[in-house]
Parts: sequence; structure tokens; C-alpha cells
Amino acid sequence: EKGSGIGLSMVYRTVQMHDGEIEVQSTPGKGTTFTVLLPQA
Repeated sequence: EKGSGIGLSMVYRTVQMHDGEIEVQSTPGKGTTFTVLLPQA
């Protein structure tokens, strides 16, 4: 499925605001996994 990419941009900014991280793992022919890591409150 294709999108405009704005969703990931919004997620990235929100994660930054909460001092978190985004990990990306990509496997050609299989896909990409994004993991959002946020500090405990």
C-alpha cells in the first residue's frame, strides 16, 4: 500500500517530543518494520 509519507513524519516529530527513538529494520522483498521506543513515564 502506498501513502504520502506524512504519517511517518508526524510520528517522528511526536517521538522526538517525548525523547523517544524509532528503529527501522528493512528486508528487501519482505518489507520494513518500524519500532517506536518511548521512555517510561
